[in-house]
Parts: sequence; C-alpha cells; structure tokens
Amino acid sequence: MFKEKSRFAKLMICLLGLVLLSGCAAGGGPDIMSEDKKEGEAYSNADVRRMTIEHPGTLSGDYFLKRSYPEKPAGDAKQKPGITWAHGNSQSRQASAQSAPAEPVGTRQSVSTGIYKIGLTAGPDAKDDFTPRRLHHAAAGLTLEQSRVIGPEQIADVASAANCATRDMLECVGQQAALYPGVQMLVAVDSLSLPEDFPGRAAMGLRVMDTGLGYVYPPMEMTRTLEARDQAEEFVQQALQRAFDFAEQKADVMPAHCRVFSVKQDRIYISGGAASRVQPGDEFSVVSSGQVVDTPAGLPVAWVPDAPKARLRVEKMVRDDVTSCSLADGQTPQPGDYVLMSPAE
Repeated sequence: MFKEKSRFAKLMICLLGLVLLSGCAAGGGPDIMSEDKKEGEAYSNADVRRMTIEHPGTLSGDYFLKRSYPEKPAGDAKQKPGITWAHGNSQSRQASAQSAPAEPVGTRQSVSTGIYKIGLTAGPDAKDDFTPRRLHHAAAGLTLEQSRVIGPEQIADVASAANCATRDMLECVGQQAALYPGVQMLVAVDSLSLPEDFPGRAAMGLRVMDTGLGYVYPPMEMTRTLEARDQAEEFVQQALQRAFDFAEQKADVMPAHCRVFSVKQDRIYISGGAASRVQPGDEFSVVSSGQVVDTPAGLPVAWVPDAPKARLRVEKMVRDDVTSCSLADGQTPQPGDYVLMSPAE
C-alpha cells in the first residue's frame, strides 16, 4: 500500500510540474487554485495542489476518504488467531483442502436475489444450558457476505412442529427448514465445552448440512486455550464465524434457490420473499430435482438442475419468506420442488 501511495505521489508531483510549466509558458503564474476539471481529466488543478502540496506524504485529501473501494470477496475471512479448527478426520481434511478454491470466492451472481439463508440450531448432544436464546446472542456478531441467518428460535419451531425429536434430528430439521423458511445451509452446534478453571481449553463441535443436497459435511471441532472467563463469548463467536464462513463457501455448490412449500388451488407459495429481494413480476424456473457432481472422495462440488417443469410468476409478497405465485407456464409444482432464484429463460 505504501509503495502504491509513493508511486501515486510521484505521479501527482509530475502532473503539478506540468501545470507549473504550462502556466509559466503562458506568461503568467501557475493556476493552482482552479476547481474546474478539463474534459477527460480526473482532477482539477486545486485537487493536484491538495494532493501534492498540502498532503504530500499521506495523500489523505477528502477525495481519498470518499473513494469507494471494492467489497471484500465472499469466503475471504481469515482464521482468528489462537483458534484451532479441525475438520473431520485426516482424509476428510485432505478432501476438503483439495476441494477448496485456490483463490477467495468472488461475489456471487445476484440477479433477483443471490441471498443464501443459513440456519443455526443446537444439535441433540449440545448442553442443556446452550439454549436457542444463547445461540441467538452468540450469533449476533456474525459477519456474512451473501447470506442471512435464520435464527435458532425459528429453527426450533420448525423442529418442534415436525416432531423431529423422534427422528434423526439434523436430517429432519434440515428437510423441514429447507421447505420453510427456505434454509439452504444449516449449522448445528453439537457440543460446547468451556473450562471451569483458567487458563483452560474450550472446544465446540459443529456440523454443516447442505439441505438441498441432503449432505452433511464432516464434523468440525474448534478449540482454543482461554486465559480468562471473559474470553468465552469471543471464542463462541469466532467458532460460529468459522462455521458460517465454511457454509457460505459450500452454498455455492447449488445455485441460489428456495422451495415450493404449499400449493392451494391456483396459488403456489414459495419460501422466498422480500428478504431475498424477490419482487412482484419476477419469474422463476422450477425443477423437481438435479444431478449431484461428486469428487472421487465423494464430496459434492456441483449440482446440475434437471429441465424446468414450470415457470412461476410472483404475484404478491406475503411475508419476508413467503411469496404467492401463479403458474406462468408448465406443470403445477409440488411441495419440495426447487425454485431457481434467477430469471427464468
């Protein structure tokens, strides 16, 4: 960054020199006060003066403070210092490393939406005192690029209504949350261990599920040595951030989508709404299934949708995650069908 500023400073000094020379050649003093920009020029003479004379070392004029910089690419979050991340066994870690992109994932294509919903829930083996409310509080500080969190309270309501306690918890919750509120990825906190004495070791076990594929990635374990009790909340937030960063990256395996969850007469209700940037008049393709592309190690890396069976037109925004649609073309969709959140061809 310093070298870039240095080169820019030299360039500005050269430009100022040209201004001075042109002014002297014209027989008058140099114009270093004019705010007018000539056609094709990015800076006025006054801008050059401020950059090279008033701020020669830092180039910190208002025009730099007001510059717009590119957003940080999604998936570019770095691991927090002091926290250890173990992802499954050694073979699982090797497969994950091979599947990881060589460069940070760029901004995902977003036409009508592109917002991924990631649910957060407590697994069946989590401590009794690790309640949805505490999880919600811990997740409040998450920083997400192209996602929004579906909180543990809402996921708990889904699990309760579906009676998931009597079945495989993660599979059941994932299936139901995929239909409504349209969760594409699900982060489950399976265990949390905080030390009684300090310094001591803290550990959190998590799993990430792609609800569209029905695939559960190898378990993760986040560990850290805590020097004092007040570091516990920071550890939990860091561990969740790592899991959500991973979920965001893996969400790219499938295109952004929601699901048909109810069909009533001539109205089709989908789990994408205003919070997903859906607007009245949008049209989306509907598919019943697709083909999963796996690596030799069995890791899903892509999903190819089948031919569209229908095209839906958004008629009414009902709630943040509920939209009423009409059938614009094709067969009437069924609950569970995939609604691809990109303009229908």
